[in-house]
Amino acid sequence: MTIHVSTAIASHANRWSMETHHHPDYEVSIVLEGSAVMECLRSEYVMEKGAVVLIPPNVPHRFWTEDSVRFGVLQISSLPQELVHRFYQLAEPERPRLIYLSPMNREIYESLFRNWLKIISGPLEERDAVISTWIELFLLTLMQHTRNEPQRMSISSAADYIRNQFNQEVRVTELARMSGLSVSAFRKEFTRVYHVSPKQYQQLHRLSEAKWLLRTSDEPILRIAEQLGFSGIHLFSAWFQQMEGTSPSKWRKEQQGEKGMGEPSERF
Repeated sequence: MTIHVSTAIASHANRWSMETHHHPDYEVSIVLEGSAVMECLRSEYVMEKGAVVLIPPNVPHRFWTEDSVRFGVLQISSLPQELVHRFYQLAEPERPRLIYLSPMNREIYESLFRNWLKIISGPLEERDAVISTWIELFLLTLMQHTRNEPQRMSISSAADYIRNQFNQEVRVTELARMSGLSVSAFRKEFTRVYHVSPKQYQQLHRLSEAKWLLRTSDEPILRIAEQLGFSGIHLFSAWFQQMEGTSPSKWRKEQQGEKGMGEPSERF
């Protein structure tokens, strides 16, 4: 039996609405950005960023939103019986199942999803085996991180998230919301624990990464700037000068000249 699969990242503008519908597919959809409401069997389910819904076949449902939203959608039909069993280890018969991923676990799932899009877009040998393996990987990943309610992010988890987002903008308002705190209370608690503000914490780790790359690689400074999230070499150089008191090229030359490329270096 050939597995049929439909996969997409779907974006919708403000005040978008989908009519109530049903289909014979097994559906797994994640909110990548924004928020939406799913209506099913006279109940409404609020889906914020990181929420995943599993919808069994032929269950009537619809989505709508006041704001813009981006979904990662996976719909599969003709599933092998073992994958049907795996699906229902997570989902409920004849009802949708809404689960939540923490920011770190959401990144894992999103990374899997985006890699899946690359793989499925090209020609595949042993197509059904590849698709079955990926679908099981999706479901197993969800099983490992399933939560029935949004998880409040701890301050230490927020710090972990910031460290892993050193090359992107960190929205303190979102971190505060996920921590169940006001913005001012989140900043105060974060500063109490780490002795710097969330923004300063990110900048310190970005600087640490910049030094590591400058000292231990021959990558062009422009490439390093891009890896750190800067749109150009001049912005990176000005930022590094402000943070370290010298240009990145001069700092690299001094460090590599003094210690050599092969020796280890401490990271923040």
